[in-house]
Amino acid sequence: MSQTVEEWVRQISSESIPVMQRTLTQVRDLLNKSSVNHTRLSEVISRDPGFSLYVMQKLSQLPNQPKEPITRITLAIPMLGMELIEQASKTLPSLEDKLKGPPRRGLYNCYSRAAHAALYVRSLAKMRNLPDTDGLYTGALLHDIGEMALWSVVPDEMQRVQNKILSGDDRESVAKAELGCTFETLNIHLSERWQLPDLIKESQGISNSFLPKPLSVMLSSAIARETSLGWQREKTLGDMELLAEFLEIPQENAISALHRLAAEAARDLHALPLPLPGFYIISGDPKPVTKSASRKAEQPTQHTPPSQKAALEKPQPAPDQKTQPSTIESPPETETPAAKQQKPAAVSDTPPAQKSNPLQEMLNSALQQMHEDLGLSRTMFAMLTPDRAMIRSRLVIESEQQLSLKGFALDTKKPSLFKILLNKPQAVILNKDNAEKYLPMIPQEAKEQINTSGFVSMSIFIRNKPVGLFYADNGLSGPGVTRQQFENFKVICQKMMKTMGGGK
Repeated sequence: MSQTVEEWVRQISSESIPVMQRTLTQVRDLLNKSSVNHTRLSEVISRDPGFSLYVMQKLSQLPNQPKEPITRITLAIPMLGMELIEQASKTLPSLEDKLKGPPRRGLYNCYSRAAHAALYVRSLAKMRNLPDTDGLYTGALLHDIGEMALWSVVPDEMQRVQNKILSGDDRESVAKAELGCTFETLNIHLSERWQLPDLIKESQGISNSFLPKPLSVMLSSAIARETSLGWQREKTLGDMELLAEFLEIPQENAISALHRLAAEAARDLHALPLPLPGFYIISGDPKPVTKSASRKAEQPTQHTPPSQKAALEKPQPAPDQKTQPSTIESPPETETPAAKQQKPAAVSDTPPAQKSNPLQEMLNSALQQMHEDLGLSRTMFAMLTPDRAMIRSRLVIESEQQLSLKGFALDTKKPSLFKILLNKPQAVILNKDNAEKYLPMIPQEAKEQINTSGFVSMSIFIRNKPVGLFYADNGLSGPGVTRQQFENFKVICQKMMKTMGGGK
């Protein structure tokens, strides 16, 4: 849909850009404490472009403006007051509730680039001894507000634009042809409408590229955008040359510095449901996900040492067994062919042992079968803690650019669907037909990490005692699990229990 930039601004500027549910939950939790940790609160908000934009918008609307422009989230929050922040945590739209499927992934990708650009520019500014590194952080975080707003308000339009960009067409040329204005022009007009810091407007286009501060924001945003598509692309390598010139160091040193920053960003952002290009520096470039290829296999997020890899056994058709685990519900679905992938090793949430762990190897083998042969995008084994008070992720294999299942933890003292699973060997499939029944039985903290549109899970028993459960889905925002995938998933789990000592 082609419109003038003024028409686009009128259409999209009145709606709040959504906030990641993880951010909303963390902000509420911090505010509910007897003493608010303002530093931690600022850290949580400043990693979310949606919440940060809201803070800067509200700051510009204060009746008594500060003498000097405020560009730092850490200073803006105290000026607004905790009451407004608390109200925002309850009223701002949740990204996960508002967007599903490809549009959700599109905004996740946009937020990931923004967060990476912000972290990059802060470090690069320190290397160049530039002032106001936190102000530069905010400028990079909100550099692409036009794209964020478009994904939120007109996701189908943005999906069409994104598909053409991923096919190799020039980004700004596609925006001009499809939308009627470039992203840069839209960013400038929105920043003026929302009265955002001048640096956001100054860092668009090339007019201020000779000034160190706008240039640092432009360069960081460009690097974040190109590395999100791959580390070995021609444009990425070109950005490396510009980075070397900007830092006035050899290109090899600039590449090493960027790799280090990407790895640090992955550690800082891994708890959020965002793509993390840092995981692909060594393992290979991720494949961009388009609407027509959203189910295709992607590279694994991480590899474990060879000593932890187990031989892969092919799952066999479900045998007739005398003792089958109970199935809470399993309505029929249609088989979907699984895409073949490279063999990723499971990522362990526990420190590696000095010697090969037979149990971990068996679990790894089962997860790989689910992931590769059944085509399930994310697989996890979560284990009961020794005191049986919690169930925590132990091994994870994922094909998405995130470790959203790593760190999964659930309090088993509280009632939930997963706690019911641990009463006896049984399996469950969640889909659109039973979601209304089962979703209320899942705690909010678990919903933030699992696919609430569809997943499968089964409890594992050894010598009549629960030890944990397997979980699998087709990605955080992917489609549901098919009936055939569910049946083969149960076969793998049954075989695992039998090998480990029985699961009656």
